[in-house]
Amino acid sequence: MDKKQLEARLVQWAEEYGGGRYENIGFASRNVLQSLIEHQGFMPGGGGYRGILINTPGDEVQSAVLAMEAFGYIRPARTLRCEYFLKSAPLELKLQNLRRVGIDIKRPTYYDYLAIGKAFVMGQLSKEMAA
Repeated sequence: MDKKQLEARLVQWAEEYGGGRYENIGFASRNVLQSLIEHQGFMPGGGGYRGILINTPGDEVQSAVLAMEAFGYIRPARTLRCEYFLKSAPLELKLQNLRRVGIDIKRPTYYDYLAIGKAFVMGQLSKEMAA
């Protein structure tokens, strides 16, 4: 996998998982309060919602990003989400959003984490393609 293919996959992932697609057409995002109201204060068991896996390119990238967080690379994973989910936002806004979730970094560190995140995702996707 080369850098162009990786970039295309990351853009597909952001389009699929980045939000903003359904909020303005009557399908608001679901939250815990909404679930509590629907179930009259009782949260049903069963481990929560499990979507149907259809293995889109976005699903493969999402599983790689979740694996990155599971291995302890939380800052690169959050930086990757910030970069692609807020694609048109200026860098200062991206850094501000990261500070809100407890990741206080400067511009050079942002790009370092972004490179780490991309390398991890490329490795995971290459490993899946080889299997």
